[in-house]
Amino acid sequence: MSYLLTLSKSLSIDAYKKINFLVAGVRGSGKTYGTLILIAELASFPRISPCEFLGTVQLPTQIYCVDFKNSDLARLGDILPTGRVATNKEDAIKVVSDYDGKMHERLAFLRDKEFGATAGALGMPMYYLLIDEWSATNASFNQGMTKADKDLRYKWNSLITDISMLNRVPGFGLGIISQQISVVNSGLNSSVQEEAGLKLHFGDANMNSDRLTFGNDIQIPEMRLETGEAYAWIEGLTSSGYVIPFCMPEIEPDKLWDYLKQALSNTQDDKKYLFFTSQ
Repeated sequence: MSYLLTLSKSLSIDAYKKINFLVAGVRGSGKTYGTLILIAELASFPRISPCEFLGTVQLPTQIYCVDFKNSDLARLGDILPTGRVATNKEDAIKVVSDYDGKMHERLAFLRDKEFGATAGALGMPMYYLLIDEWSATNASFNQGMTKADKDLRYKWNSLITDISMLNRVPGFGLGIISQQISVVNSGLNSSVQEEAGLKLHFGDANMNSDRLTFGNDIQIPEMRLETGEAYAWIEGLTSSGYVIPFCMPEIEPDKLWDYLKQALSNTQDDKKYLFFTSQ
């Protein structure tokens, strides 16, 4: 499978079919580190050997990031092409506008193909926009009452809604990382919440916090999770019943950074991969 994303030794998903994901957890729970592991995997698609962490990089997912903390995700700016990482409101609008524009370019490309054509069916590389600390990012856009502030706020909300509603066919994923990923507590757009095919909650949390992530209809086991461990809700697999506990691979920080450099260096190229097909 070209888009197989491995969460643990026993848990994998089709990233194209579960294209939007939400990651929750308090500070220090491992949620950002877990996201970086997913980025390394995504950027090295497809993964052929279960014994190798990185794939063959024949269908490298193109990565875009918004990180107002200017922290771990922002450091990917040292590897990614210019214009792929934002750490403030003005740059975020530029990065997300560019992402949204490329999504529409690919949609136009697919409309010229046979009826029902999708990026997945044509074997096209995926794109992913990762937004770290969504609550703080969204709050930043909600501050200010000047016309310029209101224009930025309207543009931000419009772009995120457009991406979340149209991104499945062209394969343009959206990953939201936040301490809380509920509509009420984080200001998360309901369309983003409803379109998520994968929800993860990292670290130890009380039942109320887990309920905000997964809802009241899902059974949550009473167990203590450590840093790097999470519960997973996967569309079609855990829509009813229990969430799935799992542990991300244990990778030392220096080794993970090496993996990220291997996966992202010389593979992030819109001119080469926006319209590339392998089928």
